[in-house]
Amino acid sequence: MLKVNVTKARCQVKAHWTSQGSVFAGTISSTCHGIETHVEIESDDDVARIAALLRNAEGGCYAQSAIQSPVPVVGSATLNGEAIDYEDYPRRAPRR
Repeated sequence: MLKVNVTKARCQVKAHWTSQGSVFAGTISSTCHGIETHVEIESDDDVARIAALLRNAEGGCYAQSAIQSPVPVVGSATLNGEAIDYEDYPRRAPRR
């Protein structure tokens, strides 16, 4: 641990997304166009130590890593305790 003295910290995250298609038609899709972060820190520590803290926080962030270096996503589901393969069914929900 760096043991940096931080008296206050705030982080804002802004995501830029678009969605297209229809939930009802089973054609919905979303695209992430980018993520912005802004960190506000109050500290009496040296700016170089704060910069090191920020670099380490980004380097250790699982969410940021998954977005920057996309990896396969494998989905699974159960219905009433039984495994289902939802890819075997039509995208469009049947009428009731």
